[in-house]
Amino acid sequence: MTINIEALIRCLGQTYHEMVDQDIIPYKTKPAGEYGDPDLNLDMVKEGVFLSFKRDGMILQEITLRIQRDGIKGWIFPNDLPTPLKAEMSRQWMHDTFGEPDKAAPPRKVANKSFGWTERYAIEDFHMPIAIQVSYDLDEMVKKITFLPTSALRW
Repeated sequence: MTINIEALIRCLGQTYHEMVDQDIIPYKTKPAGEYGDPDLNLDMVKEGVFLSFKRDGMILQEITLRIQRDGIKGWIFPNDLPTPLKAEMSRQWMHDTFGEPDKAAPPRKVANKSFGWTERYAIEDFHMPIAIQVSYDLDEMVKKITFLPTSALRW
């Protein structure tokens, strides 16, 4: 199944049920979470999309796109990305396209696992101000992109 990513981003702040009624989410599986956790999640693995909802009201609060998948060589993100994003993006391409990030965290090693750069950009072309957080691999290629309302920023 393909997901309309731009329509999904425009659903930030909407409820799960509103999204299902609009056929934005083709899954029958509802978001789930651990007891007591304030968040519910829906992981659409084959589509490379992870959604996080506030438990209270099942309101979409975060969208993560897995541009690369660990352990799967040749993974190609199966959905169309909103312009100007594309399937392969370098850190330099992100800077050339979006300018310098608002915030950045350099590569680091945690418990013998290495992580590349993480950067945050403000985007205002949607129905509300949103931020994108971009995670890179060690070769400075985009690994994940997370979209969230600017009001929910935590850095």
